[in-house]
Amino acid sequence: MSGGGESAPAPAAKPAAAPAHDPVEDLARMIYIELAAQIHSQLDGKPKPDHLKVAEISFRLAEAFQEGNLKYNTAARARADAKAKASVDVSKIEFDFGSVGATAKK
Repeated sequence: MSGGGESAPAPAAKPAAAPAHDPVEDLARMIYIELAAQIHSQLDGKPKPDHLKVAEISFRLAEAFQEGNLKYNTAARARADAKAKASVDVSKIEFDFGSVGATAKK
């Protein structure tokens, strides 16, 4: 091999952080798809509703379902309670930096 300029492989790109999972958005998307399919499959000649209005009702239905799910579904309520107990409220954590510095000096 002649002194060709082989370059080092490029560093691997960092994977992008996964977007936060929004169950209301997922449910609203499914509702929207179903509503749009039903609306546009009707051949009755009536004017079709605005797409943004269909999206709005989809989100309203999804939010109402989530609220009702927590109100009436005991399993969903138990999962929400368990998740709330397992999470840590960072605003209630108190740090004593004075003792941390004192320990390091010993």
